[in-house]
Amino acid sequence: MKIFMLTTALTLLAPVLGTAQNAENSYGAQGYFFLAPIVSNTTNVLNPAYNGVVFVPGEPLPPDLFLQGRGGTNIGFGGEAFVYKGLGVGAEAGYAAPTWRFDAGETVGVGSVDASYHFFDQAHRRRLEPFIAGGYSLYFGDRTDFQNGYNFGGGLNLWIAKHAALRLEVRDQGNIHYFHSQFTNFVAFRVGMTFR
Repeated sequence: MKIFMLTTALTLLAPVLGTAQNAENSYGAQGYFFLAPIVSNTTNVLNPAYNGVVFVPGEPLPPDLFLQGRGGTNIGFGGEAFVYKGLGVGAEAGYAAPTWRFDAGETVGVGSVDASYHFFDQAHRRRLEPFIAGGYSLYFGDRTDFQNGYNFGGGLNLWIAKHAALRLEVRDQGNIHYFHSQFTNFVAFRVGMTFR
């Protein structure tokens, strides 16, 4: 699975890495990574106390077999290239889980290809760089094959040095099939770093 994730990530990032620099933008590309708590529509998280327990057919199930968790975590990395002024194209890869652990069978892999727009003045780069982004997402996991979906959101880069910024972002990931994960939609509150 790790080799598959690495291959997928490199395939998704190849267009970004191969894009030529925009003549108007001295920084034609940037990369980033993030860690995010998520809020999800999770409804059936198996209680870890029952992992490996075999239930007798016909007997009632315990009332606390499923938890009603709504949180989780999302990690990932990505990159984007500017193609015209603030307009960019990018790709990212990551994992999301409806718990604070990345246990097999609960995680969903996420690969995305996005368009973005960064609101900055080309002549005078600002310390705060708001942006919006959205596009196609491909979900995959231990439960089944690939699923098409979408993502959209926005945030800002707070440039703390010439080549490094604190990245704050809210991203909505949707249309995840329930066979992939125990949630079908989640909103990630991302905190990370951007490098150029």
